[in-house]
Amino acid sequence: MSGTKLTPVIKVDDEKCVNCYACVAACPVKYCMDGTGDAPKINHDLCIGCGNCITSCKRGARSFFDNGDAFFRDLGRGEKIVAIVAPAAASNFEGRYLNLNGYLKSLGVQAVFDVSFGAELTVLSYVNYMKEKKPSLVISQPCPAIVTYIELFVPSLLPMLAPADSPMLHTIRMIKEYYPQYRNHKVAVISPCIAKRREFDETGLGDYNVTFITIKGQLEKEKKDLASCKAMEYDNPEAERAVTFPMPGGLLRTADREVPGIWEQTRKIEGPEAIYPYLDHLADSLKKGGHQSVSFVDCLNCEKGCNGGPGTGFWEEPQNELEYPIQQRAVEAEKKYTLKSQKKSRKELAKVLNKYWKPGLYGRNYVDLSGNYTIREPSPAELTEVYKKIGKYSEDDIYDCNACGYGSCKRMAKAIFNKLNVPKNCLHYNLFLLNKQDKLAELNVEMKKQIGKSLSVIDSINSLVDVVSSKMAKQSESVDHSSAAVGEMVSSIHKTSEVSQKKRDDLQGLVDVAARGQGSMRETIQAVEDIAKSVDGVSSTIKLISGIASNTNLLSMNAAIEAAHAGDAGRGFSVVAGEIRRLSEDTRANSQNISVTLSNIIKGIKVTSTRSGETENHIAQMSSEIHSFAETMAELISTFGELSSGSTEITSALENLKALSSEVKISYNEMLNMTLTLRQALEELSAVAERSTAD
Repeated sequence: MSGTKLTPVIKVDDEKCVNCYACVAACPVKYCMDGTGDAPKINHDLCIGCGNCITSCKRGARSFFDNGDAFFRDLGRGEKIVAIVAPAAASNFEGRYLNLNGYLKSLGVQAVFDVSFGAELTVLSYVNYMKEKKPSLVISQPCPAIVTYIELFVPSLLPMLAPADSPMLHTIRMIKEYYPQYRNHKVAVISPCIAKRREFDETGLGDYNVTFITIKGQLEKEKKDLASCKAMEYDNPEAERAVTFPMPGGLLRTADREVPGIWEQTRKIEGPEAIYPYLDHLADSLKKGGHQSVSFVDCLNCEKGCNGGPGTGFWEEPQNELEYPIQQRAVEAEKKYTLKSQKKSRKELAKVLNKYWKPGLYGRNYVDLSGNYTIREPSPAELTEVYKKIGKYSEDDIYDCNACGYGSCKRMAKAIFNKLNVPKNCLHYNLFLLNKQDKLAELNVEMKKQIGKSLSVIDSINSLVDVVSSKMAKQSESVDHSSAAVGEMVSSIHKTSEVSQKKRDDLQGLVDVAARGQGSMRETIQAVEDIAKSVDGVSSTIKLISGIASNTNLLSMNAAIEAAHAGDAGRGFSVVAGEIRRLSEDTRANSQNISVTLSNIIKGIKVTSTRSGETENHIAQMSSEIHSFAETMAELISTFGELSSGSTEITSALENLKALSSEVKISYNEMLNMTLTLRQALEELSAVAERSTAD
């Protein structure tokens, strides 16, 4: 089920608390306490209201909440109120408990009822239930702290709780049922118990829980002595031996009257150190199917019974002193019901009780509050980690000394695990720290020496950092220059690549011109060869002409001879022959000149042809070299392109290097600041070590 808010019943005065942990040691729950602060705080939704922390606190830092202020205020306003008084009043107001009735009525309480009679009715409810239902085990429930404990922490025992109201609730229901004139009155419970508030909240019965301490405080405030108040009997029938209910065993003493020998099948147990472990073990035993040697458990939270409850202020009083007034009252009560025989006495009492009891009127149901308990159980591994936090590394470190209040190291570790406590509240952890401090004191001197060395090293590091910083500045400057130079180089490479590309195009044109020149040269050589052949033809013709001229000259000489022989008749023919001879000689001379000239021409043509062939070869070689140069230029242009791309990468790398240099410079500055901070910290540490040594 989900968590349920419970009414606070205990409060803490932080000003008075010295954090001695007596309250934790006394608390049967433990984990309703938060010990992480300067004073333990209470988780009211896990507190059972047993009041054991109040009775154990020697500083008065723990007290309780009750409804005393509201009770006295409402009486003053004329509120209609009746009161029920716990039988422990006979012990706490010894010899004057009836005067208490007179005091209450003087304040305006309209009727006062004795809870002892309600206790008689309670026993009757128990006996009827046990006879009718024959349960294997019944746990008594007059004590609200025990009921809350079972509801919160061992809900498996809820079916074993007697399904009947407590004596106080029996008394209230009796009033509502059998005293109609007070049915709508509010009910004030004059009580030794602070936990009763929880019972009233759960059942909706009971309007004010007013402790005996509060009543005594009000009397002191009014400076009133109870002896001055009129002694007045209760407004309900008298009880018999149930007046012993506030004593340990009082319930059994009363039940034995109805069920003789019930002692033999009963476990009587009281006191927080006994009852709560017993209930835990009982729940475990029942879960495992263990055997039970009893059928009834008569239990109380307070070791001295209700007479020494946390609302009495008498928890340190000797038990005999507390019980004596109760015993005296029991003797008187039994006398009132004793007639001529015990049998008639019981019949008379039964007659009175049956008048105020009927089936179904006093039944009680309980609430499972286990949803409030969210404390985790640490696993073995988690427990080991907590142990390490409190300096426990082996079984030898588990002392279970209870200085922390938890009774065992494991329970303390569980509280720490659930953030309900801290290691400093473990005594042996503090001793562990003290031992460490002793060792630390020995280490302080050595630490101071090492701090001195560290400071020296830091100074050296600072010097190196300064040098490195300076070099980094120069490096950064060099990178800037290199970046600019590479940028210019990249620009030049780009321009050279562009010019080379253009020259490559020009070289391709030159290769084409050289090819055409080579072709033209071949044509020229062919033409020269053709001319040479023509000149050779002319030379042959010249030779023929020269031959003809020689023959003509010979003919002319013959003609001249013949003309001479002819005399005057041949004189004219002689002239003609002479002219022909002269012409032939001229022709011969011209032919020889032409032949020489042609010979020279042929020689020139041959030289020209030879030179043209050589020129063709040179042009071919030049064309080949130009082609090779063009290919080399292409490779060079490609290389320039790669170089340009590589230069771009170099430029990018230089930019990155420049950025990295700036970052490194910043890092060096940060490192310098860190070393300065470290130096300051070491100087402070040295001062702390000095003070620690002095202390």
